[in-house]
Amino acid sequence: MIRKLCLLLLLVDCTTGFAQQNLFNIPSADITPKNKFFYQHQLNVYTNKVESKSHLVYGLGKGWDAGLNLVGKGAYFTPEWNGLYNSDAGRGSLYPVLMVTLQKQIPLFKKVNLNVGTQMGLNLSNKVHNKKINYFNYALASYQIGEGRRIVAGGYLSNRMFTGTGNVAGALIGFEYKLTKHFYLMGDWVSGRNDAGVGVLGGMFVLSKRIQLCGGYAIANPNTPKPNAFVFELNWLGWDYH
Repeated sequence: MIRKLCLLLLLVDCTTGFAQQNLFNIPSADITPKNKFFYQHQLNVYTNKVESKSHLVYGLGKGWDAGLNLVGKGAYFTPEWNGLYNSDAGRGSLYPVLMVTLQKQIPLFKKVNLNVGTQMGLNLSNKVHNKKINYFNYALASYQIGEGRRIVAGGYLSNRMFTGTGNVAGALIGFEYKLTKHFYLMGDWVSGRNDAGVGVLGGMFVLSKRIQLCGGYAIANPNTPKPNAFVFELNWLGWDYH
């Protein structure tokens, strides 16, 4: 039943200043404006499966935002269609996971901000005793080089339920670089030998004032469980982007 539900969620989701809540895999150090929403949907396409991530965020004001993440849903498409699902911590990270998010931005200098946030929730399991607390805490400093040009760096602390075998703490690095009014280069990297350890390089196209399309290629860190993948993102803003 859970596997069928995961596949259904994947199919449903696929039909629906700088505004990205995430670059590709790390927070972008942005805060959603007060009383506005931001939705991001990401697809990672591997040779035998597709993995889906959904982020819905609402601006609380005074440098705060909060939201929901649904991470790790998706489906194998070879040798047959089957929903992604794991409730056994002995087999690596648990998925899919529904998480609440909370983030605060603290201005440090004219062009430097500090973002501190947490993502915490439970894996979607049929059995109560298989449900485990998953969390991903982070701190990121961002430096605004110029209009549409920024670098971010910081660190994370998670647990094995979320990142699987390997380290549970590491570094986060990312950048965005505006080329034209509609095109941006961007990339990020998560250190570690775990399910989260990957680097992505790609770009973004501003389709309209409220829709952005992103794509890139993910290269897994050495000795990590996941292979390389193509990454696609859709960003939907609840306000006009300028």
